[in-house]
Amino acid sequence: MLMRNHCTPLAQAASYPLICDSTHFHSMNNQIILKLLKEADESLSGERIATKLDVSRTTVWKMIDALRKQGYVIEGVQNLGYRLVSEPYLFSEEALRNRLSSDWKDLYIRCFETITSTNIFARAAVSDGKLPCLIVTNGQTSGRGRRGKAFLSPYHVGLFFSLAFPWNCEESPVLVTTMSSVAVCRVLERELGVRADIKRENDIFFEDKKIGGILTEEMSDPESSEVKVIILGISMNLEHPSEDYFVELQDKAGALSDAIDRTTIDADNPVFAEDEKGNLAFNRNTLTAMMINELAKIMHELPS
Repeated sequence: MLMRNHCTPLAQAASYPLICDSTHFHSMNNQIILKLLKEADESLSGERIATKLDVSRTTVWKMIDALRKQGYVIEGVQNLGYRLVSEPYLFSEEALRNRLSSDWKDLYIRCFETITSTNIFARAAVSDGKLPCLIVTNGQTSGRGRRGKAFLSPYHVGLFFSLAFPWNCEESPVLVTTMSSVAVCRVLERELGVRADIKRENDIFFEDKKIGGILTEEMSDPESSEVKVIILGISMNLEHPSEDYFVELQDKAGALSDAIDRTTIDADNPVFAEDEKGNLAFNRNTLTAMMINELAKIMHELPS
């Protein structure tokens, strides 16, 4: 979390209640299984995984099955074991956790197919004591931008998430919006070679069309009115929706796909994953984790 005089994401975790239950235990074991499968040069036997985790082979099977339900394609061959074929491209808690840096090791994560607004859900999670937290969804029905403006968030074509964390820095919370915009643009240029522009501190543009937006909200102490929590919402158009944009947005809204030539993409690029049709799709988990990790790096650069 964030300390006064030295802004690091998780420095004051003890100040806020976190979720510590059996779900966390299973998540840790799932992370170990994924790490083993990724590092293996060949199929990995269930017995070896069970020994590593000190669990039964039946438990290993259940964990593999749970990962498959999250979108991981894991091949199982009798007498040989398990092999990781591909990762999910839609949101998955395990896939997110697997790529987040240690700055976010205690992050509470919830994934949804479709919700009203990730910022609304993040605010509710914080009120329930879940801090820091990350809310992600594959679509929003009431996405919001600055000044209450609607942000079109069609299902399966965008990146929509909200990150909530304590703010105990001397710097103004307004700085978070700028830092987040820089973090997003750094990731796009480094990983995809896309040089996006920042306008009005919170809008991401490519070739004069808006492809993303950032909404930063604050939660203050009711007695002192001091800002205690930042809720950072980031939305990005990855693809154009199958139906037309609203007429008033057709000449204003773009998508990250406009800047990408998929024929030149290396199949091993972690920013992409195969969809159910075998086509390259943006890996939402990787992109989200990279952006959040980059934000943590920028916050570490703040003067102490």
